[in-house]
Amino acid sequence: MATSSRNRHVLEQMFGADSFQSPEFEYELRADDFVAEIPQSGERFESREALRAMQEGFGDPPTIQLKRITGEGDTWVVEAIQTYGDASIFHVCALVEFTDGKISRETRYYAPPLAADRPRVPAE
Repeated sequence: MATSSRNRHVLEQMFGADSFQSPEFEYELRADDFVAEIPQSGERFESREALRAMQEGFGDPPTIQLKRITGEGDTWVVEAIQTYGDASIFHVCALVEFTDGKISRETRYYAPPLAADRPRVPAE
């Protein structure tokens, strides 16, 4: 399988329909020197072990509705909507980098839905 196809398949497994996988399953998809960052909260996970520990302590994981995967080679973007047990919803954009077929870096941005404060109608 070509690099782009293989990497896309990994992301589809993690974020696709019925995608919830155990933290252990995701752990195996990540490189030994994996790093994840969530800039909005300032969180940084400097190993796949650290991210797995956070996931295992989280409780009920969110459901994920995949919107789009785009990229090529070792650099990808995933857009999704996550819904949590308390019904809170977040739009997610994940920048994902691969090294030797494993996820080596993720940067995730989360945003709640937001209503437009005024109609956004193009001028004619």
